This record gives sequence, C-alpha cells and structure tokens, in this order.
Amino acid sequence: MATSVGTEDLDRLLQSWDHLLRQFPASKRKLLESLGEELLSDVRGRIGGTGKVAGWQAPHQGSGGGYVAVRPLADTYQTTKSGKRYAVGYVTNAIEGGHKHGRPRGGTAKGYRYRPRIHVAAVPGQWFYQSAREALQRGVPPEKLAGLLEEIVDGLEGKL
Repeated sequence: MATSVGTEDLDRLLQSWDHLLRQFPASKRKLLESLGEELLSDVRGRIGGTGKVAGWQAPHQGSGGGYVAVRPLADTYQTTKSGKRYAVGYVTNAIEGGHKHGRPRGGTAKGYRYRPRIHVAAVPGQWFYQSAREALQRGVPPEKLAGLLEEIVDGLEGKL
C-alpha cells in the first residue's frame, strides 16, 4: 500500500511568506514616512519663533528604510549681515543644545558705566529634537501600527 503526502498547503504557506517578505519593506517605509511627518510637526511646534528655523527642518529616512529622523536641511546656509555663512544645521544645533556667547565689552566714558543686558555665560538649549524623540519613544500611536500589523497577519494567513 502506497502513502502520499500532499505539499500543496506547505507550498501555499511558503508562497504567502515570500510575498509578505517582499511587500513588508515598502509597508514599513510607508509607516516610517507617516511617523516622520508626525515627528516633523512635533519638532516644528517645539521650535517656536518666527518659523525661520522650523522651516529648515525636514524628515530623513535611512537608506535601508530602518529609521526616520528629523534634521536640518543639507547644503543650506544662512548668511549673517556681516556676510559670514553658517550651515543651517550649525545654527539649529546651537539652538538645540545651547551655546556660549562672548562677554559684553564696553567701558566707562564720561561717567557712563555700561551695564550688559545679558547676565549668563551661555544661552540654554531648547532641546526640541530630544523632546520630540522622547515623546515618540513613549509610544507610537496604536492606530499607526494597526495597518502594518493587519497586513502582516493577512500575509501570514495567505490573504494577500
């Protein structure tokens, strides 16, 4: 008596897994793009001001699609009134982490004593990147992950 084993179910399962593995990077990239826009909005909201520095920010996705970050625009410069050029990343990072500034210079002239309005050695940082990162690390909204999770489950069940 001969016994045979059908491999159709196993083949179908392997095909659905292969399809899921091919489709997953694109789905993950789409989710990260969505999270990047949300992170950008959060960072811009935390920067405040006139919108100049906030406009320099842009989301950046890793080349392998494994992460998303918000950072200053590359190859973009701000020129001061004196003509000195600074990369906007340099300016943004100085605002993020704080920076030292020169002591007030001045002297006494005819009884007038210069009193500086700045009384600290450094400008404190705003920490907008760090605050936005911590807010996102507390938890990605479940509705953002629900679509990707549903797609994974459907792929494992062979519904795709």
